[in-house]
Amino acid sequence: MSEKKEFTVSDKAIKILNNSTVWDMTLPWDPEAMDEITLPRFKKAGFDFISLTVDMPSLEATVQHIAKVHSFIRTNGDTIAFARNVGDIDKAKETGKLAVTFHLQETNPLNGDINMISTYYELGVRHMLLAYNQKNRVGDGCAERGDGGLSRFGVKVVQEMNRVGMLVDGSHTGYRTTMEAMEVSNSPFIFSHCNAWGVVPHYRNIKDDQIKACADTGGVIGVNGLGEFLDDPSASSESVFKHIDYMVDLVGPQHVGIGLDYVKHTTSFWNWVRKNPEIWPLINNKPHADTKFGQPEQIKELCELMIKHQYAESDISAILGDNFARVARQVWK
Repeated sequence: MSEKKEFTVSDKAIKILNNSTVWDMTLPWDPEAMDEITLPRFKKAGFDFISLTVDMPSLEATVQHIAKVHSFIRTNGDTIAFARNVGDIDKAKETGKLAVTFHLQETNPLNGDINMISTYYELGVRHMLLAYNQKNRVGDGCAERGDGGLSRFGVKVVQEMNRVGMLVDGSHTGYRTTMEAMEVSNSPFIFSHCNAWGVVPHYRNIKDDQIKACADTGGVIGVNGLGEFLDDPSASSESVFKHIDYMVDLVGPQHVGIGLDYVKHTTSFWNWVRKNPEIWPLINNKPHADTKFGQPEQIKELCELMIKHQYAESDISAILGDNFARVARQVWK
């Protein structure tokens, strides 16, 4: 557990942030989260690109929500730009706008139909998680009692995601399912918002061999800012940095990124967690605490911490966004 430390962000850190294209691969964007304050806040903090979570409980509801989010983006087109490729993200930065794409935190919105993968891709979904904590048709979630692997349907899902250019995402997904999915995938694999089990042994964090296998695909792990996964109720930048540094030591700076998973309405989130123990089981019967989430402004502190730990400027820019941009250029079509 870490206490919040006060430190000054240097001019060098600000310069690196300004010269980098800063990505966050996970921002939940459900109807409760969608407002006109959060995205400008991320842009002001230094972010240039955000991947928005847009899935809902059903296929129909997901498509309807995506339509509403597209409308929201058009309404705020003076500050937000929808991106279909990395070039669009670069253009948005040049014009002072925040670029966004979408992702699904579950394959259930496919409703068992492989054809929906290409449809979602056309709607702007650029990565999709295989499972969300629980077992589904694709495989096991990370919080299941057992550890079943990738199903036959799951193999087809991964192959179709590869075909259409959608990044395969192992966040929230079971250990064996991710390891088998990485074997099946012929494209770089990502964990958009996961921390290291070797630092904090929580079922949402991933183990060393998962991190290494992801790196072997050419992929990237986005470090998460949720306090429970950090074993730090305050979700301090120092705690987030421990996971960055651990993964850098394990597989190198070219395989680490940012996926803060910021949630604005924390009370609603923790109430939902407690009401759904089948999705969010306890660890050693320890109750879920109302820990904080990493804040967008902490990206400056993370940059400063990397400087203080003598990271090369090119490696800092890679972690801030270049690594995810690299795999996106390889995979997105």
